[in-house]
Amino acid sequence: MKTTVVSFLRDAALFAALGLVVGVLTVALSAAVDGAAAAFAAWPPLGWLLPVAGLATYGLYRALRVDFAWSTAWVVEAVRDGEAVPLRLVPAIVAGTALTVLGGGSVGKEAAALQMAAGASGPFRRWLRPERQGWAAPAAMAAALGAMLSAPAAGVVFSFEVLRRRPSDAGACAAPVIAAVAAWAVTEAAGVRFLPPLGEAALSELPWPGAACPALGPGTLDGALGLGGLLLLGILAGAAAGVVALAFCRALGAMRRGLARLGAPVFALAVGGAAVSLVLGYADVLGYGDVRAFCGTGANLVIAALADAALPWWAFALKALLTLCTFAGGFKGGEIMPVLAIGACLGGAVGAGPLIVIVGMVAFFAACTKCPLTALVMAAELFGIAPGILCLPAIATACLCSPSASLYPTTLGSGPGVNRSPRRR
Repeated sequence: MKTTVVSFLRDAALFAALGLVVGVLTVALSAAVDGAAAAFAAWPPLGWLLPVAGLATYGLYRALRVDFAWSTAWVVEAVRDGEAVPLRLVPAIVAGTALTVLGGGSVGKEAAALQMAAGASGPFRRWLRPERQGWAAPAAMAAALGAMLSAPAAGVVFSFEVLRRRPSDAGACAAPVIAAVAAWAVTEAAGVRFLPPLGEAALSELPWPGAACPALGPGTLDGALGLGGLLLLGILAGAAAGVVALAFCRALGAMRRGLARLGAPVFALAVGGAAVSLVLGYADVLGYGDVRAFCGTGANLVIAALADAALPWWAFALKALLTLCTFAGGFKGGEIMPVLAIGACLGGAVGAGPLIVIVGMVAFFAACTKCPLTALVMAAELFGIAPGILCLPAIATACLCSPSASLYPTTLGSGPGVNRSPRRR
């Protein structure tokens, strides 16, 4: 009995330490990406250099002896199969994501944090018993996503849902919880948050329709529709999210296959980077300079949509197009934040008001990742129980409307529309 307790405490301390390390790395990744985004906003001509940023990233991966094919999907497959993720991937993905954002690419931090955390978990594996070494990477991934999204419970659920692995015992459940809480504590102390404090304070406790609240009341569409109308509008938003997600995943797969025919990754980087650079470079000439607001992570679009800002109805399509060109070209970064931004803009296009924006955001995330439980928990953590419940029928509808599409090959419903790593087909 004493040996069992000592072993549990030792493992708990290891996973807490892993969470702290992941939390520190998450803060560093966030600072690097935010700094790159600020530089791009201050000097828009950097958009012309996106192909150069891609080639520099490729050179960095070669210098660090990291296979350039490593992606979030590949990491998820490796973790599921019990394979090690190289530690050298940590500096590579941090620098690669920052370079992509510096050039105006549409990528996020969250999925990049998953890659970084999986790589950082390697040294901790050797301290665990052989039967427990497989816990390290999922725990690190739970810590990274939970810390970056300010939703540790969603990170824990995601670590099981995306891998489609049933926990072997109570320890396998406790490991990601301990790591996620530790990482979340670090990012909270450092002030790294998915939504800025003012926006989060206004939207974290959204009441039911009709309540007197600046964010939601009788004067808004959400407040005027009533619960039945909101549920119907939410289901409509879920259906739209599913259809768009299906098109998005299939388009990404088709574009990647098409650019792969060019041969070496440098050619795909050049074509994808040039496409984005031309859109950004001619923004001032053709009078659509606001397109730069759709670059980077997309967090600004989520905040604007939640604040009921006057975004054009086609905002989701433009963000999706820039994201497709960036990822199809092979640029490094995360796909989760752009997916949330596309969903938020899509929700705003379906119906004005913060609740439908939330519904669109989490439904599109669920449809693209096939992680409906993660989406539901994330909605409840970020915005409260009531909006989370409202999202349930929309999430189910979105997943039903996109049965064969997913960004990750391990998730439920992975079929012809799944984006598999080229070396793992």
